[in-house]
Amino acid sequence: MSDPTAEPGAPVENQADAIPPARDNSIAKEVEKRAPRLVDIARTPDKIILRLNKLLAAPGGLSAFLSTFNYTLYLLTFLELKSQPLQARIAQRLGKAAAAPRAGPSPIASLATLLSSCRTTLRLLGVPPLYAWLRQLLQGPKPGQDRVLYATALTQCTFYLLFQSLENIALLTDHKVLSPALTARFNKSGSTARIYIWSYRAWFAGVVCDFVRLGREAQLERAKRAKRSEGEKGGVSVLEEDQKADAKWWAEAVVPASWFPMALHFALENGLPGFNLGVMGMAGGIAGLGRFASLWAATAE
Repeated sequence: MSDPTAEPGAPVENQADAIPPARDNSIAKEVEKRAPRLVDIARTPDKIILRLNKLLAAPGGLSAFLSTFNYTLYLLTFLELKSQPLQARIAQRLGKAAAAPRAGPSPIASLATLLSSCRTTLRLLGVPPLYAWLRQLLQGPKPGQDRVLYATALTQCTFYLLFQSLENIALLTDHKVLSPALTARFNKSGSTARIYIWSYRAWFAGVVCDFVRLGREAQLERAKRAKRSEGEKGGVSVLEEDQKADAKWWAEAVVPASWFPMALHFALENGLPGFNLGVMGMAGGIAGLGRFASLWAATAE
């Protein structure tokens, strides 16, 4: 699932600020004098950890990190399962006994499940930001805003709010926070599967709205470029502006295109044929990679 842009638990801003240089009589300086080789070895992981801290402190950083990491683990879990016959053949060639089949899920699969549960729990707090977005949209379109884009944003926000609300209800019911009697009329089977599938259908509808938005933006951009004079079309600044706009559009198009098969799979009662952890890991990883990469690059500044 995609995650809301706001998440709880991010470090406060001053925690992510640059660490002041060590004083001459500090432990850090003493270690640097006595074990310079050790300091050199530790310098790279030290930078990575500090950059990771800055990423988690950034708006949307926690959800971007958890999402990318989670879907990467799904992909690794799939590859791990598919590689077992190959591992057995390699062991046979080397004259070693093949490893006994694992009784339960692998550590990678267990961590992926844990992160998925963590992200679902964090999404319990996803309703307030969506409500704030909806409230802003209900004030009407901004001056000069395209009516189609406004209607698309309003529709998408409504679907995402419905998705998040239904998922929260299902999750809280599963954990006995809400009584099953509250959803018994809608959920006659006694399980929350029906609530989840309708939440996923709302999510799928929200993803489809992104295609509508992108199509309308492309239409408006073409109309804008068609109105330019011949002199304007050949200008260096205009060409650079167009290239940036095109790159931004394609980067944004990758996100719903990646979420689409996953959203459709979960929206169908029997899912998509051939859909597996590998496809899910690849799709989710690609969908969140651009956002994660931009946030990670910003930590180097």
